[in-house]
Amino acid sequence: MTATVVLTLALQLEWTTPFQVFYSYDYAFTRGQYWRVFTTFLYMGKFSLEWLLNMYFIIQYCRDLEEGSFLNRPADFAWLLILMCVTLLVVAPYLGFIYLGSLLVSSMTYMWSRFYSYLIISFMGLFTVSAAYFPWVMLAFSSVVEGRWPMGELAAIGVGHVFWFLSEEWPRRVESGGYRPLRAPKVLCKLLHQDLDEEADNVDNAGVGDGQHADDYDAGTEYGAGRADASASTDSGVGEDNSIPFTPSATRAGSSTAARYSESSEAVQRRVPRTDLDADLD
Repeated sequence: MTATVVLTLALQLEWTTPFQVFYSYDYAFTRGQYWRVFTTFLYMGKFSLEWLLNMYFIIQYCRDLEEGSFLNRPADFAWLLILMCVTLLVVAPYLGFIYLGSLLVSSMTYMWSRFYSYLIISFMGLFTVSAAYFPWVMLAFSSVVEGRWPMGELAAIGVGHVFWFLSEEWPRRVESGGYRPLRAPKVLCKLLHQDLDEEADNVDNAGVGDGQHADDYDAGTEYGAGRADASASTDSGVGEDNSIPFTPSATRAGSSTAARYSESSEAVQRRVPRTDLDADLD
């Protein structure tokens, strides 16, 4: 984020130009201008409303993923970002995209919407929508503002869905055998001080790695998500319509609290019968 602000400031002061930071396979690899592989993800345009929205999404949703869904798994989160960037670099020449920063943000926003699909958010105070449909609302909003179908946003949603499926949905299925294809390399785990057994513990606790049927895990997750939704609604100060205002503080409070509460609820549920759990929570 700091690098994005610095680059935007340099563009605003005309210390550099957008031509020097866009991505092109020919410029980056044939002509040896390798910095374009990195600067294309830092470019969000000049200071504008769109720039502010992208900064908000980076602060809000990426933080929720890092501190919630990928808690104690910094290497997995970093590896996910690397793979998403590489994927966007591969598809960009075929789709005609030269600036990939906003596309990466859209992909991360989609992943957030799937991890926190049980939340209800208020879109600019106009209406409420489930977090699961938030990326599609933004897609429709962009098409209205730009006056054309935003193919970049649509491609970003597709990339985000693929990585969400590989990261969250596939390991839950019985046929996966508990295998996580997006597990970070051991070198990266050691570099970011992630426990090498963290992933194995997560799979075993989910009930997939030790042979438990995936439906049992889904039921537990659904139960925990329901509890988390109630907790998020209470802690984030929602209104009578059970919606979370579309603001940085409210959404962060709701989603972070929901993530922590969901994890603790599922951990207790695996050890205590549901009746005892309800009694403890009440």
